[in-house]
Amino acid sequence: MRVRWFTLFLAALAAAKPVDFSKDVRPILSDKCFQCHGPDEKNRKASLRLDSKDDAFNRVLTPGNAAASKLFQRVSHEKKALRMPPAYSGMTLSEAEIGTLKRWIDEGAKWETHWAYTPPRKKDPPEVALKSWPRNPIDHFILARLQREGLKPSPEASKTTLLRRLTFDLTGLPPTSSELDAFLNDKSPDAYEKAVDRLLASPHYGERMAMQWLDLARYADTHGFHIDSHRDMWPWRDWVISAFNGNLPFDQFTQWQLAGDLLPNPTREQRIATGFNRNHMINFEGGAIAEEYQVEYLADRVETTSNVWMGTTMGCAKCHDHKYDPIRQKDFYRFSAFFNNIPEKGLDGQKGNAEPFLALPTAAQEKQAAELKAAIGARAAVLAPEDIAIAQFIWEKARFASIQPSSPTTDLSAWYELDGNLTDVSGHFRNARLLAGDITWAGDGPVNRSANIDNSMHIRFPAEALDPGKPFTFSFWFRINRQKASKAFQQIDGASGFEIGFGPPETLPRLRRGHHLEVRWFDGPREFVLRSEAWLEQGRTTNVTLAWDGAKPALCIDGLPSPLVVEKQTLQAPITIAAPLHINNPATGGFFVGRLDDIRAYSRALPREEVLQLAVTYPAELLLASPAKRTSEQSARLRDYFLSHEASPAWRQAWTELKALREQREQLEFDIPTTMVMSEEFPKDVKPRDTYLLGRGDYTNKLEKVTPGVPAMLPPLPADVKADRLALALWLISPQHPLTARVAVNRYWHMLFGQGIAKTSEDFGSQGEPPVHPELLDWLAVRFVESGWDVKAMLRLIVTSSTYRQSSRVTPALHDKDPENRLLARGPRFRLPAEMIRDNALAAAGLINLSIGGPSVLPYQPAGLWEELAFGENFSAQEYRQDHGDKLYRRGMYTFWKRTAPPASLNTFDAPDREKCTSRRAVTNTPLQALVTLNDPTYVEAARNLAQSTLALPASEDQRLRTAFRRATARYPSAAELRILRSTLRAQLDTYLKDPKAASALLRSGESPLPPSADPPALAAWTNLCSVLLNLDETLTKE
Repeated sequence: MRVRWFTLFLAALAAAKPVDFSKDVRPILSDKCFQCHGPDEKNRKASLRLDSKDDAFNRVLTPGNAAASKLFQRVSHEKKALRMPPAYSGMTLSEAEIGTLKRWIDEGAKWETHWAYTPPRKKDPPEVALKSWPRNPIDHFILARLQREGLKPSPEASKTTLLRRLTFDLTGLPPTSSELDAFLNDKSPDAYEKAVDRLLASPHYGERMAMQWLDLARYADTHGFHIDSHRDMWPWRDWVISAFNGNLPFDQFTQWQLAGDLLPNPTREQRIATGFNRNHMINFEGGAIAEEYQVEYLADRVETTSNVWMGTTMGCAKCHDHKYDPIRQKDFYRFSAFFNNIPEKGLDGQKGNAEPFLALPTAAQEKQAAELKAAIGARAAVLAPEDIAIAQFIWEKARFASIQPSSPTTDLSAWYELDGNLTDVSGHFRNARLLAGDITWAGDGPVNRSANIDNSMHIRFPAEALDPGKPFTFSFWFRINRQKASKAFQQIDGASGFEIGFGPPETLPRLRRGHHLEVRWFDGPREFVLRSEAWLEQGRTTNVTLAWDGAKPALCIDGLPSPLVVEKQTLQAPITIAAPLHINNPATGGFFVGRLDDIRAYSRALPREEVLQLAVTYPAELLLASPAKRTSEQSARLRDYFLSHEASPAWRQAWTELKALREQREQLEFDIPTTMVMSEEFPKDVKPRDTYLLGRGDYTNKLEKVTPGVPAMLPPLPADVKADRLALALWLISPQHPLTARVAVNRYWHMLFGQGIAKTSEDFGSQGEPPVHPELLDWLAVRFVESGWDVKAMLRLIVTSSTYRQSSRVTPALHDKDPENRLLARGPRFRLPAEMIRDNALAAAGLINLSIGGPSVLPYQPAGLWEELAFGENFSAQEYRQDHGDKLYRRGMYTFWKRTAPPASLNTFDAPDREKCTSRRAVTNTPLQALVTLNDPTYVEAARNLAQSTLALPASEDQRLRTAFRRATARYPSAAELRILRSTLRAQLDTYLKDPKAASALLRSGESPLPPSADPPALAAWTNLCSVLLNLDETLTKE
């Protein structure tokens, strides 16, 4: 029965047009055969290649005779056990596919090289019957195909629709009312072309073009991986915007980003441009292996560069030869060798940008740096090193000769080394007890190990350990991790108590976080509260020693005296507390989170000489160690103490001024923005790395050393040039390269029409979809190169075509014939990208901040998203600190992009996480999207502001409704739509008149001010109406 049906099927095909190998046959072989009989040599079955003409013709094809061809015999075999593909592969050939293969063989088995690997050819635009329709050559190609398919182009869209479509496509923004009016009133025959030229000249054109490029370049504001801390790459983003606005030719755009640092005498902009291949994720986690991540960075650069410029999936050849395309594993690693010669570390970025990076001072900052350098030099000249060394030596010998070579032990009440236990080693056996939680011990404490303390722990020390009402000294090492106020130690007896803690965190210079130490005695309402004048930097291990001699308190930080400020004193003197000392008592709260080490209590006030010994890392005594045996840090601390407290007045003043100037310089250096770049400038003592082919992609399995090279199926590099990144860039933009121009113009087409001429813009290989209009794609590619790689000229050509200017209205017949609009018998119609949806709402509301460039901003976001993923308060970008003011209303492309938690409202509308290169965003429709535009504070606030500006108009209700509708959609409502708007408004007003509290609650959304004269029920009603307008399908869609 199967044979009879198959015979009838083949007979029915006899009159069909000839089989096209590239269109009809290669997709079958690629999908169903290449996995076992393709380029991957190691996994190839029966040593048979069906991606190679020679192998296929020599072994399984007999051109002109399908029956004699082993290929046809096996795919049509009656016995399932002998039929190909085998059952275990999970693939089968349909009868239609088998028939196609038979016809192809019988017709002579004409073989063609894959379309993307042959240089594009510029054919003359075809002749068409409807000669009045084409405006430029693009239309000839489109119309010729439509005529072959029996279709006609759609009428031109209305002027309003055209300007809205064009403005979004070229600037990412909606047209303003005045721009609409000017265009509608311009009756000249070139009114549309003038609008195109105006928009291409807009500074917002560069922003719109950059949106797509940021996805391709995997731009983000954090490093990614688990910790995902902050980085600064916004100067590179600014360069991209500027390059598009300046219409930098695409060939130079390519050279600068891949090899700007290798150009002769590179400019700052050319070096900034190389940040393209530093946008990848970077790791610095403890336990990670540097060499492993260096390999990961290289793989990312290969995958991204090949995708962006060649539409090629080279990443599939990292572990083995490509399954479908003629890319060997060796090609992958030879390509990676182009990028394996920069002085980067496998683990880096904990403090921000990873080396190499470029500092970008402004002219004012350069001037300030020069002034500080001169001032520092002048102060340092007063402090002659030889003279200071002699004076310090004399001081040390005279002042500290009496210090004993051990920490003070006299009157030691308790001593908790916290070296893996809570034992008191003072000899008094006053051991502490862990009442809750589990202590973990860190091996890098200042003394020995140290105790990791979190808010689940509760530790109790005996009351005899400390009497805060009599002379005492209390010393401990700590590192605070928590960004909140806390109580490290508490001794409370009813309404009386003694506490040592840390105040709320504040920002220190260079964005460090710090706390003041706070000491408090209280007896009922009476208090004695002290605060350290100095900051205690968060995340830094510090020694604190507090003493009370019966008359006055004293504080030393790292062994050096530090002033105390009396915050409050209604209690005249410290009091005795006959109660245990606690850490993190759940009954009193104020939990400490961080590390503690070497806690000591004395029943006397120690002199500063002994205090200094407590602050020295045990067992090395700082002052008794000979200068030759001191560490550089110990020497620096001694020098600082000497010049701050013991030197001559002139030296003390000069040292104080010098430290202040150095602090200013450090702050200036921190304030100067940097951006990560490519560089081949290795330190003299560092040898550039070799590149190896890695077995299965494993960094430990080095097979053979490789040198830079390109895939064998593409034109070779010139033999007479050095194989470096500059050579790679020049190779990519060579007129003979078959991919670069095709891929670029295909992406521009995708940007304007919602999908490329070749739909799979990320894959021009065998698994990608072939172009629907191949001759047009080639014509555009050649035109692009001939124009000098002029991006604006290419976009102008496309948007001035009749193809682009068609109405996007879909008829049932057209939908049945071409549901995805691949043939382009109508204009583009698809939902706006995430950033444009947000920008459109802000623009309609009159809130949008159109400033260009600069650091990323942190607008409204649901609370807790970052904190759920936070990896510790010692790292940046762990806590979301929302911006305020006009930063809330900047364009969506400037939103801070955290890879592990991308902007929630943008991500809901398919914005990627940017962990990898994204060539095409997914386009989904989910209920979450409506929840965002109906409830996100940005959109609610936009609706309120649109309502406020509408109500401020001296106009009738209908005029206001028409104006609000136009600001959302660019057109005026019909009479039927106006009736619906009236009834909706009245229903909303009736609701809020009955519930004024609900009206007030709605109007509190967002930080922009309410008008003083606002009528809450009326404004709330209009706000909901405007929310409806901002949620219309027409508002969210480019038509």
